[in-house]
Formats: sequence, structure tokens, C-alpha cells
Amino acid sequence: MSPPTFYFEDLQIGSVHHGGHCICEKEEMLEFGRRNDPWPFHVDEGAAARSPFGGVVASGGYIITLWYRSLIDVYNTPGATWAFLGGLQWNLRFRAPLRPADTVRARLTVKDKRPWITPDRGVVVLFSEVLKQPFEVVCTVEATILLATRRAAAWAQ
Repeated sequence: MSPPTFYFEDLQIGSVHHGGHCICEKEEMLEFGRRNDPWPFHVDEGAAARSPFGGVVASGGYIITLWYRSLIDVYNTPGATWAFLGGLQWNLRFRAPLRPADTVRARLTVKDKRPWITPDRGVVVLFSEVLKQPFEVVCTVEATILLATRRAAAWAQ
């Protein structure tokens, strides 16, 4: 038996969903920086100590990776999955540095929703905050996504 699916109609404006906790693992963070974003303050502890950050910090790409990892507990679990059809737009802001051993968690709020131009899908605006202990905002992401409607599921059967 497959897990239940959350469709466009199932999301309520104002509802809040919490992702799982993720730890900013130092070696994983440094390796990500070396491979994808090799600025000295992402990969070299000596250079990072002399930077305005005062120490090594995670790259934006790694922060987004942890955000995705946290949201697995919202979008795609053995207990339920969202009828996700794709992303339309992101508005991303980095607000505070993320450092090794910080624990992060995503908090997702449904800001708005409206029907799409075809009846088999709807547009949902989600506002995510990546929070590090205890409640400092590291990053915010406002994402506009498409979700299938129950009508689309009925057509598929």
C-alpha cells in the first residue's frame, strides 16, 4: 500500500510544518565547499579566521542542501508524500552564517494558494525559514510551487 498523498486542496493557508533536525557536519561542509564553492572562508580555517566571519562558515549551497534534507520530513515521508509537480520561482535570502556543529531545522509556512490555469494543478506559495539553535534565522526561501489537485489523481485512475 502506498503512503497517502497530500494534494493542493489539502494544504491550508497559514499552516506550519516543521522539518527534521540536521547537523552541519564539519567535514561534509568543508568537502561541499571544496567541490562547489571554494571561497577561503568556506574551506580554509586559517583564512576564514581572518575573514569578517571570524571562522569557517557554510556555503549557501550547503545551507540549501541542509534545508532540503530537513524538508524530507515534510514533503516525502513513508507516512505521506506531497503531489509535487515542480517549482516555479524562489526568492532566497541568507541572513546569518552557519558554522560547523550548528543544528538546523526548516520551518515551512503555507502563505498563499490559488488554482492554476488548468484544473489539474494549483499554485502554492511557501515561506521557509532555516533556523539554527535556538531560533536564529540563517536563511529564508519563498518558493512558488505547483501541486497536483485531487481532480488530477481522479483522471489518473
